[in-house]
Amino acid sequence: MPPAVLIISLLLLAHALGGCDSRPTAGAPPPPPVTVARPLEKTITEWDEYTGRFTAVETVEVRARVSGFIDSIHFSEGQVVKQGDLLFVIDPRPYTFAVEQAKADVERAKAKLQIAALDLQRATPLVRSQAVTEREFETRRSTERDAAAQVASLEAASKQAELNLEWTQVRAPIAGRISDKRVDAGNLITGGQTGATLLTVIVSIDPIHFVFDGSEADFLRYMRLSATGARPSSRDVQNPVAVRLADEPDFRHQGRMNFVDNVVNPKSGTIRGRAVFDNKDGLLTPGY
Repeated sequence: MPPAVLIISLLLLAHALGGCDSRPTAGAPPPPPVTVARPLEKTITEWDEYTGRFTAVETVEVRARVSGFIDSIHFSEGQVVKQGDLLFVIDPRPYTFAVEQAKADVERAKAKLQIAALDLQRATPLVRSQAVTEREFETRRSTERDAAAQVASLEAASKQAELNLEWTQVRAPIAGRISDKRVDAGNLITGGQTGATLLTVIVSIDPIHFVFDGSEADFLRYMRLSATGARPSSRDVQNPVAVRLADEPDFRHQGRMNFVDNVVNPKSGTIRGRAVFDNKDGLLTPGY
């Protein structure tokens, strides 16, 4: 539209000057100078704005796998932790005793296996000379197999006891920023797969997700652009995005799309999208 407006303005000016030539007026001021610029051609990227929130890529509720009394706590609340850092120590003494008991049971079973193996070894030449009946030989061989199975079973129980002892040290399953402790040292906690006591929560920092909802109309427009080849779908290509925080004047944080949901919410008429941003300085925080 600017070129058209500019051209119309120039035609009106020429007509006015022609009228001035037909009837000159003494002392009339000269016409003002006019600057004319050539129109420029450039590709303009259209942007759509959405409001959303940052969410952590990973969120872990830290719970113990074994029960017991909290012996000590080894982190500062709100600090950044690395994967594998020691967080809590549960009193290990009952589990240490269980490991020692399991190892003793294994040694006892191995001794019985050794005796059964020797009995079978002695019976092998005797069965050929019929000094030992086939039934007696089969009984000794069955006893030896049973003893071997008992050893294997107790070795597995010993490994489980060692694993339980290892689980008395609760370590960070992921790297990120840790929340406050939900229990203090000296408290009895419950471990296991169900009903375990919540100890704390860790959220990852870098990278970070940005989740937003787009309207059904925008979703249809993007789908049609993808169908015509004008713009690839964010389900197939990580299209660029930018975000600004509440106190920032411009969109300075650059990211990329990495997920579009598979359904439109029938209640709100919106579809959920997600972008991912690098967050090496930790400025972007879940919940923004």
